[in-house]
Amino acid sequence: MPDLLKRWWIFSKERFSLLRHAVLILFYFSANALVALNSESLKAIASYKEVLGALTVLLIFFHLRIFDEIKDYKNDLIVHKDRPLARGLIKVREAKLAAGFLIVLELCLAFFINQAAFIAVLCTVLYSLVMYKEFFIGNWLRPKMATYALAHTLVSCWMSVYIYSAVTGFNFWRISKAYGLFVLVNWMIFNIFEFGRKTFGREEEEELVESYSKRLGAIRAAFNVVFMATVAMYIAVRIGDIYSLGTFYIVSVYLLYGLTLLAGSLYAVHNDKSSAKIFRGVCSIFILFYNVIITLGFLLSRGIIWQY
Repeated sequence: MPDLLKRWWIFSKERFSLLRHAVLILFYFSANALVALNSESLKAIASYKEVLGALTVLLIFFHLRIFDEIKDYKNDLIVHKDRPLARGLIKVREAKLAAGFLIVLELCLAFFINQAAFIAVLCTVLYSLVMYKEFFIGNWLRPKMATYALAHTLVSCWMSVYIYSAVTGFNFWRISKAYGLFVLVNWMIFNIFEFGRKTFGREEEEELVESYSKRLGAIRAAFNVVFMATVAMYIAVRIGDIYSLGTFYIVSVYLLYGLTLLAGSLYAVHNDKSSAKIFRGVCSIFILFYNVIITLGFLLSRGIIWQY
């Protein structure tokens, strides 16, 4: 294996698991696509365009991961010296070139799908570049950990409208109210993942490592996640009502919400390593299982047509 590919393979294994992200994006794309198609009363037809659309989303996730690694480089030299850029496996300039190459690929793939998809992915890319520059107010924004995260996870909304345009062929500014609610869901579930993964038990906190539990305290950190899960659950129930997705769908939504509520409550009360680990685990799987439930809800009630 050439040295370049070997180094990037190591990077992906350590910082961007391809298998894990492929599964996540499969259901993320499917859930958004099925809601988008049904919001426009279109049949769910799987074709090469959907494959290109999902691949584009995977590449977007990857270039966002690289941007984060570049932004964290100076801090990683102190706190996480074993990370790929910090230990010299990948040079910063090489990482920037790789991110640029991925962005070009994303634009090309979207161009082959349709014009609306190209416009939407262009907006997504532009927002990611502004994110990379920390909205040109990095010195002010960086110390505000929660605000910083909320501004960055908004990119999930742009990816959502890209999926809408890719599968419907319509420009994103004409989305329906139902799909607009689902765009909001994407922001909520990405925030659940983000807030959850940086929340720790009192004995896990490290002096130089920022966390929401350190900034907000265990109760507020747990409350934020439960609040966002409540919004996501409400919208999931509304979507189930609008499209008559059935009892299995509704029960699954409530089970996921109940699990999140239980994990948040345990962590808020105990604030120890065990409860924090459970809380992080539930927050990590929420983004996957929420989209699995949405996807299965539509497939079981409405089906899909495969077009070769």
